[in-house]
Amino acid sequence: MVVEMSFKTKLLVPIFSLISILIFLGSMVIVFNYNEITSLKRLNEKVIFSNIISDTLHSLQKERGLSSGYINDNKKYKKDLIIQRKETDRMIKELFKYLHNVSCKRFAKSTNKTLFRLKILHHLRHQTDNNLISYRGMIDEYSNINESLLNVIVDIAKSSHLPIITQDVLAYVNLLYLKENIGKERAQAIDILSKDSLDVKSLIKFTNLLALQKQNESMFLRYALKDTKTYYYRTIKSNDFTEVKEIEQNIISKSFLSLNIDSKKWFYLITNKINSYNKISKYLKDDITNKILVKLKSAEKLFYFVSVLSFLSMVVFIYMIIVLLRLLKDEHRLRLVMDKYIISSVTDLKGVITDVSQAFCNISGYKKDELIGKNHNIVRHPDMKKEVFAELWRKIKNGESWYGKVKNRRKDGSFYWVFANIEPLYDSAGNINAYISIRLDISQNEALLNKIKEEEEKAKAQEELMRQQHRLAQMGEMINMIAHQWRQPLSAITAATASINLKAKLNKLENDTAVELSDKIKDFSMHLSSTIDDFRNFFQTNKTKTLTNYKQIIDSVLSILDSSLEKNSIELEIVIDELEELNTYENELKQVILNIIKNAEDALLESFVEKRKIMININKTTLVICDNAGGIENNILDKIFEPYFSTKLKKDGTGLGLYMSKLIIEDHCSGNLSVKNNDDGACFIIKLGESNND
Repeated sequence: MVVEMSFKTKLLVPIFSLISILIFLGSMVIVFNYNEITSLKRLNEKVIFSNIISDTLHSLQKERGLSSGYINDNKKYKKDLIIQRKETDRMIKELFKYLHNVSCKRFAKSTNKTLFRLKILHHLRHQTDNNLISYRGMIDEYSNINESLLNVIVDIAKSSHLPIITQDVLAYVNLLYLKENIGKERAQAIDILSKDSLDVKSLIKFTNLLALQKQNESMFLRYALKDTKTYYYRTIKSNDFTEVKEIEQNIISKSFLSLNIDSKKWFYLITNKINSYNKISKYLKDDITNKILVKLKSAEKLFYFVSVLSFLSMVVFIYMIIVLLRLLKDEHRLRLVMDKYIISSVTDLKGVITDVSQAFCNISGYKKDELIGKNHNIVRHPDMKKEVFAELWRKIKNGESWYGKVKNRRKDGSFYWVFANIEPLYDSAGNINAYISIRLDISQNEALLNKIKEEEEKAKAQEELMRQQHRLAQMGEMINMIAHQWRQPLSAITAATASINLKAKLNKLENDTAVELSDKIKDFSMHLSSTIDDFRNFFQTNKTKTLTNYKQIIDSVLSILDSSLEKNSIELEIVIDELEELNTYENELKQVILNIIKNAEDALLESFVEKRKIMININKTTLVICDNAGGIENNILDKIFEPYFSTKLKKDGTGLGLYMSKLIIEDHCSGNLSVKNNDDGACFIIKLGESNND
């Protein structure tokens, strides 16, 4: 029996404990919902109060602008000012009426100072009407009243605990500050436009107000939701905004002195602009109120629902406990995995490490107790530039994220590369209180990049080697052509000197004959010298682009090849459709054209064509060089531009000529070099890009 009772007791204790917990949790939910409903109702009261303040503020802003005009020219503004003061008094009366009806002490603390300022408004008006106060003094007094009203709204904004409503309220507050600064601008500009001379201090204050408006607008757009932004951009598309901007520019540029802009016109234009912003503020007020009411209705439904179903929450509670335990287990496992494999660290605002993962310790070589409490620059590598970290700190202090490659130093002095992403962490008040960094080890990637760079350097060296080989081959061909061109002049010089020598020995050398033969020797010598200059200039390296055209280049090349083509009975035909100036590397282009024509000559000599011919066509930036040697075999046509590939039957080609030619045209001259066969032979086409014919 005792055992049975003991068993029942053991069974009942946990059941009663569980039921007690469920009842307690149900009560907590009900209390929470009740507090939520109460909080939302209070927030709704405060929002209504802020709406009344906003309307009062709008009226006071307009009264301030008219008062500014009244001080400078009371005839223009007196009537409008009287009407506006009545409107302001009506709004202030509404404000006091609401406070009296609500009878809520929570408003009193934040509004006492403001209410006092509103009560002495009549004194400020009296001073304005009797010119007992300066323009700046009047503006400051009105602005102080408005600032007090804005502070009340800011206090209300701070009481919001719902993110989406808080975001709307913050956007609303910044919009009100924007309106306030536009109102100050209205009054300031009236003072400037009403005077015949320029007050530098007033102009500086006016410019500062424009800058403040940009900041207010930026902050408003930062918090405004998508629908609010859409309504905002649609509302500000007005001619009034354009005209206001024009007058602002005239004031800043000081040209308003000569344009005689009417201050009353300015008042109405910018008032229309402020009214547009007031529409936006009303849109936001309605949006905030609707969201609060929706949230309130939802909270009330939840309150009744939880109250009715609190008994059934026992099942949900058990299920949640099970799920929670599973989640805790999974989270614990996830933390272990992250700690082991994710390179992460957390620092305070000064960069002092407050937490690190085991992966961070593994890669840096430090233990946790060696890192925590130390500045993060303990792993900073001296190769990293200070400018990188300056930019990093600038961004994260401004609430932005920073990411990039970082070279870090291990404890043993070696280094490793990581890709880091650093984000600010915020406290409940929305202030940055720490920074978290997640890193990815990219040391192998950096090693691979270095390997690629080394391979690129090797490729460049190989390319330069091929270029030198090609250059030597070209110089060999040039030497052969020089030898050919020198034979005839040398023979003529030898014959002339032999004739002079013989006649001198026989005493038959006449003066006229000696002069004639010496002139011939002189002409031949000058021809030889000119030939040397031609070949020397041809191989000069010129890295500067020059203005030229295809005809000049062809003429220069033919001065070298003419005798060779004539000797081998090769007819040359040049057709110019349209000549255009080229801005290119002239000598490099000469080498390409010389190589193509020389290849055509070699192909013609190896063919069995009776009438050998090379055709050159020039059309703007396109040059086509064709021969009638029968063409290139189709199976090797796509290989002729490959390095070390040669089609010469004599097997004495280097296979670099066409490869280097394509490299020069496409990489250096921003053009294109291609080849195709026609009915008679091969055609090489050079097309230069736009950068070569600027």
